[in-house]
Amino acid sequence: MKIRIDQKQLAGAARSAHRRLPNNPLQPVLGGLLLETGGDSVTLSGFDYETSTRATLPADVLETGKVLVSGRLLADVTAAMPAGPIDVVADDRELTLTAPGTTFTLPTMSRRDYPELPTAPEASGTVDGDLLAPAVVHAAQASMPDKEAAGNLEGFRGVHVAADGDHLTVSASDRYRIVRHRLPWTPDGDSAGELLVPAAHLAATCKQLAGSPVRISFTGAASVAALAGDTLTVTSRTVATPFPDIASFFPDPAQAAGWMRCDGTELLEAVKRAALVNDKEEQAITLTFGHGQVTVAGGVEGSTGASRVEAETTDLDGFTAGYRPGFLGSLLAPISGAVQVWFTTPSKPVLIQPVDDNGAATDHYRAVCMPVRLK
Repeated sequence: MKIRIDQKQLAGAARSAHRRLPNNPLQPVLGGLLLETGGDSVTLSGFDYETSTRATLPADVLETGKVLVSGRLLADVTAAMPAGPIDVVADDRELTLTAPGTTFTLPTMSRRDYPELPTAPEASGTVDGDLLAPAVVHAAQASMPDKEAAGNLEGFRGVHVAADGDHLTVSASDRYRIVRHRLPWTPDGDSAGELLVPAAHLAATCKQLAGSPVRISFTGAASVAALAGDTLTVTSRTVATPFPDIASFFPDPAQAAGWMRCDGTELLEAVKRAALVNDKEEQAITLTFGHGQVTVAGGVEGSTGASRVEAETTDLDGFTAGYRPGFLGSLLAPISGAVQVWFTTPSKPVLIQPVDDNGAATDHYRAVCMPVRLK
């Protein structure tokens, strides 16, 4: 192999691919990155049997070839090289990178035991990567930890992505909270589909692909999910267990006993302040309503704290309910303006939605929070 390629592009691709490789792979070759020429480009690939990355970069290909090299070394070395074009020459024993005044030589790895990379399915549509990334990262925070998602709960460890018409929904739940983001989606045809991908893997992928349109593949019963940006394609194994049917767990606003509307940021800050005097992370804070305000209180014997937030309320005077501050705060975090919360009883979940400038609840984000039973 003999190519000339831009240092910044190669370093960025090597860094992104290396981050997805295991730190201590069971097989040394799984810590490697595969460089392969094709036409006027070079593809940089990594695979650990769970996630694969492929970055296709423009290059002057002088001699074709394929070589496997340590991902950590390639990422470190290319990042340290001077900006501008660099020459990459490789044979069966070593890979040499050269720039004016700088040369690195890295040993190659045997490709004999390197696994075959999965084939990325055809894309089903496109979504804005700058909208997808924060939605998936936020949803991943509400998924169930892997160590808890065993047996028939395995579906809760993933983030569910589903396309329907011109919208994409991103959902997750740990049974104590539910989040659902709704994003604009441009389908390739009339096909709908869904994917359930381990939360941490999908969040990392979407952060990598932010900044460009993202093409997503829905392939029915296939066990591989594929997301692609301008130059990077990432595949991940999907969760085998179906995502739970959470639609019925969203409370019906028409059945609520009352609701409150206030500034979402002010409510979030009040929740954070109340949690400061709690002894334990899971200890509840309380929301108490009356006289056009909500009082958010925390603490136990000795240390206590409370903040009052002005709120428009309906049929909530004297109502008190408790919630884990970390859960409630995480559900309020994406809301930058007004928020509306519907309550039924202190022991039933609440529905949380943003409110537009006209005072109407929007459908681009919905969340559910389970209460904590107060003593």
